This record gives sequence, C-alpha cells and structure tokens, in this order.
Amino acid sequence: MKIAVISDTHDHRDNILKAVSIINERKVDALIHCGDFVAPFVKRWFDKLDNNIKENFLGVFGNNDGEKIGLKNLLGQICKINGLELIEEMDGKRIYVSHMPIQGTIDALASSGKFDIILSGHTHEVVNKKVNRVLIVNPGEACGYLNNKATFAIIDTDKMEAEIIEL
Repeated sequence: MKIAVISDTHDHRDNILKAVSIINERKVDALIHCGDFVAPFVKRWFDKLDNNIKENFLGVFGNNDGEKIGLKNLLGQICKINGLELIEEMDGKRIYVSHMPIQGTIDALASSGKFDIILSGHTHEVVNKKVNRVLIVNPGEACGYLNNKATFAIIDTDKMEAEIIEL
C-alpha cells in the first residue's frame, strides 16, 4: 500500500495542487494530513484528488488550524479529520498521527511496540528514520515558507520505507 503524508500546507495553493497531482499520478491508496491545513477553502484544491484517495483521506488539526468548525464542515466532506491525534490501521500497520507531539512522546510510542508508523508535522523539518523497527516520518513543510523547500512523503507499507518528494 502507498500512503501519502503531507503536513503544514498553510493554504499554499500551488504546492497543494502540485502534491495532489503527484499523488494522483503515483496511484497512492491513501493520504494522511498531519495538520496545519489552515483555512476551509483548501477543500477546493484537495477536491482534485482521485475519488479512491478521497475515500482514504485522513487528517488531524494543527496549531494554526483556527477555524476548526469550518474545516470539519467543508474539508470534512472529503477528509476524515480526527481532532488532534489519530490512531488508524492501514494495510495491517498501526499508525499514530499527531501534528506536534513532543520528542519524548514519539520515543515512548516507538518503544511501546504498539505502532508501526508514527507521523507528525509542525517543525517544518523532514524526519525519515526507523527506531525499533518503527517508521517515524515528518514529511516537512508542503508550504515551503520556512526553509524554502516544499516536501511531502509517500510511504510504501510493504517495504516500510518513506520517500521524501520535493515540490
């Protein structure tokens, strides 16, 4: 299974559309957004996802998602937004998602043996590593505002590897 992971889109129309295009081209099976969509109108750009991906589009809120009710009502039409954290199973892999867990939480989750994949955002810095056979990924910032490098990730659950894709 291929799972796209994106975070910190911060309303960046062009980069969201680029990411959506790549996600569609790569025939990804699911998309997880690790927070900081920002405004509800991002739905019109994510609406360009292929229908099979929309059926498996999940997300969590980030610290800059101020209009949570609007996001839940509008973007929620195509994305299952699950509050501040999400625990999901996909392709037999247990996945934990939170926008801004502290490092101690990530370390504890990786040591717990309860998760195969841990996803986060917030820092705008790419993380792609394995700890205790747990894949830990922060896809970086899709907006490219802080480090001038817009990125997202695609995880292959068969190989348990993440590819970081620059937009």
